[in-house]
Amino acid sequence: MRTIYLLALLCLLSACGISNKKVLELEQSYKTEIGTLNEQLRNSRDEITRMQLQIAERKGENNALLATQDKYLKRLDELEEELDKAQNQALSKESSLGDALKSKNEQISKLENQVASIREFLKQETETLQAIAKEFQDSLAKLPVAQYNVEVRNGKIVVALTESLLFKTGITNRIEPTGLAALKTLGILMNANPVLSIHVLGHTDNLATSRKNLDSWDFTALRAATVVRNLVDAQELGPNRIVAGGRGEFDPSTSNETSEGQSRNRRIEFLLFFPAENLPRKISQLAERK
Repeated sequence: MRTIYLLALLCLLSACGISNKKVLELEQSYKTEIGTLNEQLRNSRDEITRMQLQIAERKGENNALLATQDKYLKRLDELEEELDKAQNQALSKESSLGDALKSKNEQISKLENQVASIREFLKQETETLQAIAKEFQDSLAKLPVAQYNVEVRNGKIVVALTESLLFKTGITNRIEPTGLAALKTLGILMNANPVLSIHVLGHTDNLATSRKNLDSWDFTALRAATVVRNLVDAQELGPNRIVAGGRGEFDPSTSNETSEGQSRNRRIEFLLFFPAENLPRKISQLAERK
C-alpha cells in the first residue's frame, strides 16, 4: 500500500517539474523511514511475542503455584484433622489417666490407713507388753537385783532368773525354795495374762557341765523342762501355752571372760509374747475394712 503511495507521489512530483535527483533523494529518505518503521514493527512484534511467552510462563507458574497452594491447603486440612484427633485422644487419655490416678490415690489412701492402723495395733501391743513387764519387774523387786532381769526385747517380754536362784550347781530336776517362790510369782502373772504364749529356755556358760553324761544342750533343756513342769503342775499354767527348750552355751547374755559373766549366763529365760498368728489375723481384719 505504501509502495503505491510512493509511485503516485513520484508521478505527481514529475508532473510538477521536480528534478529526478530530488525525487531520488525523497525516495531514498522515504525508503529509509520505511525501513526504520519496519524494524520498529519487527521489534514490536518480537516484544509482543516475548511478552506473550512471559505471560504464558507466568500463567504456567501461577497454575503451578495454585496447584502447590491447593496441595498445601489440603495437607493443612489433614493436619488440622490429625491435630483434632490427637487432642481428642489426649483428652480421653487424660480423663482415663485421671480416673486411674484417682483410683490409685484411693487405694494408696486405704493402704496408708491400714498401715497406720497396723502401726497403732503394734504400738498398743508394745505398750501392753511394757505394762505387763513392769508388773513382772515390780513383783520380782524383792529379789536381789543380780538374780533376775526383766526387759522388752524384739516384741517379747524377757524375764531371766539366774541359776543361783533356781538350782544348785549341776542339778537339773529339783528347784530350790527361792526358785519355787519366784516361779509362783511368775505363774500368777502368767495366768493373769492368758493371751500370752510362753517359751522357757535354759542357758549356761562355756564351762563343761558337772554332769559327765550330759552336754550343754541336754543340761539346759532338762532344767527348762523342770521349770515348765512346775509351772504347769504347781501353778496350773495351761500346757498348750508353754514350750521348753535348751540353748546350751550358744546364746550368752554377756561375755564369759569373767566369773560374774559366767554366772549371769547360767540362767533360765521366760519369753512371753502375743501368738504369732495374732498379727496376720489383725492385718486381715484391717485389710477388709472399707
